[in-house]
Amino acid sequence: MTDRIRAPWLSIVLAGLLAFVLSMVINAATVAGYAMALAIKAQGPPDANKIAAFAGRFMPVLGPVVLSLLVLIAARWVVRRVRSMPILFGVLVGVVAALPTVVFLHGPNLGDLIGFVLPPLAGWLGALWARRGLRGILPQEAA
Repeated sequence: MTDRIRAPWLSIVLAGLLAFVLSMVINAATVAGYAMALAIKAQGPPDANKIAAFAGRFMPVLGPVVLSLLVLIAARWVVRRVRSMPILFGVLVGVVAALPTVVFLHGPNLGDLIGFVLPPLAGWLGALWARRGLRGILPQEAA
């Protein structure tokens, strides 16, 4: 009798998409917080050029980093519930989270490529993190 691999496909897709959406919310909140700080400092409407400059300078770096951190947590959450192929499932969470960024690519450059590679790597790290915690729970192989 073969041991069937039950992949948590729904959990993989939901965790990846939730990581992507939360990263967008965090990025938007960061820009909004900067705009609010400018408005308070100016005691009036903020300078749109400064906001655009801030978003253009920091969001290409902050976006992939925030997404990768959220994928790390999401992959750990997914992998903690599986017994086989945890690394693959962790990487798949990262791939699902990175796929929507393709929609926002206008002219791919090195930064976009790095932003597309970081989430699967974070998924791999999240799987390793979760797997290390499962060592005491899973049955040990006979030597």
